[in-house]
Amino acid sequence: MENLLKKISGFVFLYHKPIVFIYVLLTALSLITVFNMEIKTDIIDVLPEGNKTVTQFRDFMEKYGASDNITVILETGNSPIEDHTDLVETLADKLKRSPLIEYADYNILQDTAAAANSPMVKYFPLYLDESGLKELRERLSPDGIARQISLNRRKLFSPFSSPADSELITRDPLKISDIVAGSFRRAHKDDALDLSTGFYLAKDHSAAFIFAKPKGKSRDMAFVKELKNELDSITQTALKENGNPQNIKIQLAGAHILSEEVRQVIRHDIISSSVLSVVVIALLIWIVYRVRGIVLAAVGFTMLSSLLMTLAFAYFIFGSLNIVTSIVAAVLIGLYVDYSIHMIKRYPDELRKNKDRQKALEITLTRTGSAFTISAFTTSLSFFSIVVTGFEGLYELGIVSGIGVLICLISNIFLMSSLLLWAGSRGFEKIMAFDTPSSGVEKLIHIVTRYPRHIVLAGAFFIVFLGPGLTKLRFDNDPEHIGVKDSRSVEALKTIHRKLDKKGEPLCLIIKGKNHNELSAGFDSMEKLLSGWRNDGLIGRYDSLAVLLPPPYLQKIKIEALKGMPLTESSKLGKVVTGALEKNGFIYDRDYINSYLNNIVTALNGREVAGFREIETVSDRRIDLFFNRHNISLAAYIYPSGGEWEKHTLSVLQASVETAGPDWSLTGAPILFEAINESIIAGSLLAVFVTLISNVIVIYLFFRKALHVLLVMLPVIIGFLLTPAIMGFFNAPLNFINMGTVALIFGLGVDYGIYIMQAYLKEDKRDIGSALRFSGKNILMCAATTVAGCGSIITAKFTGIASIGLVLTIGAVLCAATALLVLPALLSLRKGE
Repeated sequence: MENLLKKISGFVFLYHKPIVFIYVLLTALSLITVFNMEIKTDIIDVLPEGNKTVTQFRDFMEKYGASDNITVILETGNSPIEDHTDLVETLADKLKRSPLIEYADYNILQDTAAAANSPMVKYFPLYLDESGLKELRERLSPDGIARQISLNRRKLFSPFSSPADSELITRDPLKISDIVAGSFRRAHKDDALDLSTGFYLAKDHSAAFIFAKPKGKSRDMAFVKELKNELDSITQTALKENGNPQNIKIQLAGAHILSEEVRQVIRHDIISSSVLSVVVIALLIWIVYRVRGIVLAAVGFTMLSSLLMTLAFAYFIFGSLNIVTSIVAAVLIGLYVDYSIHMIKRYPDELRKNKDRQKALEITLTRTGSAFTISAFTTSLSFFSIVVTGFEGLYELGIVSGIGVLICLISNIFLMSSLLLWAGSRGFEKIMAFDTPSSGVEKLIHIVTRYPRHIVLAGAFFIVFLGPGLTKLRFDNDPEHIGVKDSRSVEALKTIHRKLDKKGEPLCLIIKGKNHNELSAGFDSMEKLLSGWRNDGLIGRYDSLAVLLPPPYLQKIKIEALKGMPLTESSKLGKVVTGALEKNGFIYDRDYINSYLNNIVTALNGREVAGFREIETVSDRRIDLFFNRHNISLAAYIYPSGGEWEKHTLSVLQASVETAGPDWSLTGAPILFEAINESIIAGSLLAVFVTLISNVIVIYLFFRKALHVLLVMLPVIIGFLLTPAIMGFFNAPLNFINMGTVALIFGLGVDYGIYIMQAYLKEDKRDIGSALRFSGKNILMCAATTVAGCGSIITAKFTGIASIGLVLTIGAVLCAATALLVLPALLSLRKGE
């Protein structure tokens, strides 16, 4: 390797100016590319691609539009929401008129055409409960007809009568709609929505809901951004047109809203963490090394060029960043500068000593360059190893970061060397540091060489003391705990769940059929199974297609009950009704009455159940939540009996569904995140194993002795083991986002052992004091810059991303401390022996 680096130093010396110009061009092109890069904000994008549970969940979200709807909630303070129905209608009307919205549903009475074509009209007797059937039987008797027509007359002559009453009586003189509505209310008395006014209201009338479907997908970030601006404009305009009421609050919830919020948060986190990293690292370099401005600029440009080219590679490979890969900038900034630190420390010293730029660069690259080259390979291998976790987000992070480390290595060898040569062309004093303050390395050398046994024993005690923390380590995959802090869209969703009394995340039971007949049989089985679960206390409540279409077995029971109905012939029923109308002085349209009564008689004499063919042509948007016309499948939404799903209950439900057959599946966020726990643990352990083996092989090829490999790996192994122990000790949980990055501790921490052993073995004499003088200050700075990069991620508003910063920061600190204290102490003891 030293011969190769020697040849490279000669090449760079000859062509350092063209190299700089080439990098300027590459940096500019990369910058243009990065501006076109999008950020995927869907958590599904970071989960395992081929996992059955993930596939089922993604399939459900796509087929039932669970991620394609927006809910607008209008919440009042003390006044009832009915006082603001004008605002509801204004807002809904503007949503309907928007070119970005497919439809907006705010009132069950708004679409009269859909209501007329509803199966509830043609098959209304099948929607009645036992009380409704009894009431219908009485209503259609001669006495019942006479009584109802008489009541109609009295109502019209009442001083409280209105034109609306006259229209309703003319349209439905037997008031059959009241019987159907009564059955509907009794069947849904426990439902959270109050539909008595037609509007979708909370039970306590403190909120109204509008359900809208955008024309674009929540994964189309350009559309999502435009949609959010449109919704904000619509909301503000609607409020202004209604006098800006002070006691009403409008919130938006849905995948589109969350996607835009996450996009903005991630963009903010990328910028803030990157800027914070750069500022802190620049201050550290200046304070510790007191470098001149031109050297600091060289470090900055090398880092910027490397980062932009890394992001450009990410764009060409994946086309975008995701939630996890968004941290790549902050993490790599801390790593990128490590290699530059070694060069800005060594090159000026060698230039002052040799008074020859080429000789100074040759010594810098062959002595220092070999160490950070091997560390770059081990670091990149550690990043590449996390691709074996199977998680899409970690896979992309591993590829991008691994490539980024190699790009940084190449940039430092070529670009940083060229910039130092160019800057030092007019004398070494132009790049020499000012007088630097003491770094404390001499004190460290004194402690390590005088008290090596004490240090080793203290390290052992530290391990024993913190070790039990591993038993306290816990996993938390609750989406709420790894998402955006203080998320407005999540808060809106909580408000909706509170108003609708929905406790816990729903599970989704899905059945598929080869045809409508098979699906009808499955519909019956689904309803019986759900009813049994509810009776057994396994679930709290559920929503299914039964709210819009009774299951076939219940319809058949109703058909049998209809056989005893009176006046099931049009002529007999018409004679009784028209006689009652004429007796009470009503003027009526004979053709309309005949059609009205014929529809009633047809419904009473029907002997076929209403099925999926009847609802396929209905434009009621609610049907799409339960029935997929194209996939011939049904979905039901199940809620826990308590606030959360218990693990045992989930196991019982899943086992029950598995026995139902291959066309049945149970999915939902609780099952999804429970299932990926085992997957991420297994994948992370595999990544650690791959990292460990690859690092050992590379380090052995460099040092050629097993003992030296063991000593190099000691700091990172201790750091790796103690990181989760400390997290358990302080009750900081692992999750599926940060768990996979634990293997990266090897990539961050193995460098420190390499630098110590390189300085100890490769310099003129094997002296631990001399080794620490050469490398101690640089290791301190490398650790500090890594902590600055990873630590800046802790400030992220996205909790899952912030947790990655915590894991990597703890790991980097532990690895550096072990490399600077325990490893030198062991080397000192070994030399003494």
